[in-house]
Amino acid sequence: MTGWHSGVNAVSGDFSVGVDGLMIRDGQLAEPVREVTVASTLQRMLLDISAVGADVEWLPGGTGCPTIVIADLSLSGA
Repeated sequence: MTGWHSGVNAVSGDFSVGVDGLMIRDGQLAEPVREVTVASTLQRMLLDISAVGADVEWLPGGTGCPTIVIADLSLSGA
């Protein structure tokens, strides 16, 4: 997800940000997605996390995050 610095309302939790990654269909990795938008609330997204991977990708500045699966998320532009 990109654009967290400008795409999130810190009071309500509403967000609309760009994403890229891989679709998961029937439990298998599927086609890549790029330049799509996801909009929801932080609360709903966190409640819908169904799996957390053991892999952690470290980014410059010391930020790291594992792969996560969000069970029910709508994309636009896909």
